[in-house]
Amino acid sequence: MTALTHATIVMERTYGAAPARVFKAWSDLDARKRWSAPADNIRIEYEAADFREGGRDVSRCIEPGNVDYIAVVNYIDIKHDQRIVFAEDVSHGDTRVSAALIGVELDAAGEGTRLLLTMQIAAFDGSEMEKGYQFGWNAALDNLAKEFSQ
Repeated sequence: MTALTHATIVMERTYGAAPARVFKAWSDLDARKRWSAPADNIRIEYEAADFREGGRDVSRCIEPGNVDYIAVVNYIDIKHDQRIVFAEDVSHGDTRVSAALIGVELDAAGEGTRLLLTMQIAAFDGSEMEKGYQFGWNAALDNLAKEFSQ
């Protein structure tokens, strides 16, 4: 039997944009498509997108030569311009590999925004999904900064 592993990861960024603009980059599907892919050779495609409390997204992480990762996100709590809390269930092919509770907090920091992202992850298959979350979210949050330099 493969052991269940747990990880808590906290990431922080400061962006040169007001909380309303940062929140919009999360709530707007076209913006999310621009910044969420962690590498140039990876695409994120949405099969469903319903950004609201009680809403659900289904996305596919497509990397050449690899089986797709499918993420099902259920939005639990959304406070406009302040926070987003969601549960994420991730499968790799036909195998469920992880579940996570993810909270995004947006606080004004002068003219900009301090973003705090907290992930509580349970990985089911011994694949060290916490490393995948670390890599993917670090890259996505770095990409998010590009949304505000335009």
